[in-house]
Amino acid sequence: MGMEANEEVYEAFSRYGSGLTLVGVRDGDHDRFFIAASVMTASVDPFALAVSVGSGRDALPSMASGASWTLSVLATAHRGLVEELTRDSSREERLMALGAAGAEASSSGGLWLPDALAAFTCRTSSVTPVHDQTLVVGEVVDASLGTSSAPLLRWNRAFGTAGPLVSRSVTPG
Repeated sequence: MGMEANEEVYEAFSRYGSGLTLVGVRDGDHDRFFIAASVMTASVDPFALAVSVGSGRDALPSMASGASWTLSVLATAHRGLVEELTRDSSREERLMALGAAGAEASSSGGLWLPDALAAFTCRTSSVTPVHDQTLVVGEVVDASLGTSSAPLLRWNRAFGTAGPLVSRSVTPG
């Protein structure tokens, strides 16, 4: 594939809409965290989530070594936080933004957002390197429901939400 084809692949991936999450893990005295868009249900019995983690992320060693980690499903109200966490800023600025957004340490130690749509605490059950990413699968050991609002999505290199869902009425035959 030439460079032109790679640009087209990159552009095509930007059209793959996905929900945004905050992943947090505690590493000694340090909070490690990142925004993840590549999350999926890996199993339902027992419940497990899979997250794609960049191989250079500072959270990866703790997640891979078995530390519990948290995953907060973000709502549209978290858009400013995501923009702050994904721009070029210092670690201190990102920690301040999390604090201002109400992030708290979970009982397992990882940062989470109490006003997230849902939050999960996971314990890593497998780690699989895949090129420049690492697929981390975690068994869900705890979950909580938060606010009920529209999810924050990443689509076409921007953050937003889907249009309103319209229910179809079914007329009995």
